[in-house]
Amino acid sequence: MAPESGTAGDANVRGASVSMHSGERVATEDATGQAPSDERLVREARAGRQDAFGELVERYQRRAVSVAHRLLGDLQDALEVCQEAFIRAYRSLHTLEDERRFRPWLLRIVTNLSLNWRRDRAVGGPRLSLEDCVLERDRTRDEQLGDGEFSDQRPGAELRADELRRAVQAALRRLSEPQRMALVLFSLEQLPQKEVAAIMKCSVEAVKWHVFQARKRLRDELAEFL
Repeated sequence: MAPESGTAGDANVRGASVSMHSGERVATEDATGQAPSDERLVREARAGRQDAFGELVERYQRRAVSVAHRLLGDLQDALEVCQEAFIRAYRSLHTLEDERRFRPWLLRIVTNLSLNWRRDRAVGGPRLSLEDCVLERDRTRDEQLGDGEFSDQRPGAELRADELRRAVQAALRRLSEPQRMALVLFSLEQLPQKEVAAIMKCSVEAVKWHVFQARKRLRDELAEFL
């Protein structure tokens, strides 16, 4: 049985996705005391149990918003994208071939909507810091020691930080969409490479290559700040 269609079902999903920002949490366990699997919740949602899909929303809403926020750089835009993503997922739940793969399927919807939203709204790319893009392990010991507790109080530090932010945004805008998506999902969200590949519909080797190229390009373009 397909999930309920129409405005009533959509309104329920919309309400479930909004609830995360009011601090509400739903903790549901099965007879063994364990949280139900995604597979079970998908099956129950398909059978018409709307609160089962609400549990999937509760389970993945923070991750979905985090991904959208990193891609869009604006929290309100990310919330709107994720609300639409959950509605689309609810409407299309019958198309999910592997019920165990709900998370990568959902995040693929989120990333696609985020990229479309940015094109439509002409958003200037995700707002990430240099530390986000070039991970700590890539920095030399001298560079890490140079950060210092009071580095932000050095003369010209505020001006330098503003210059850095502009440089990071410009560099990120020049990344290809596959490079940006791979960087966000793997390096920042720390999803497994296999899952990133499923979301991006490419091979694991392609994910590795996109991440490598993205970080190499950022390091090259932001060398003066490293």
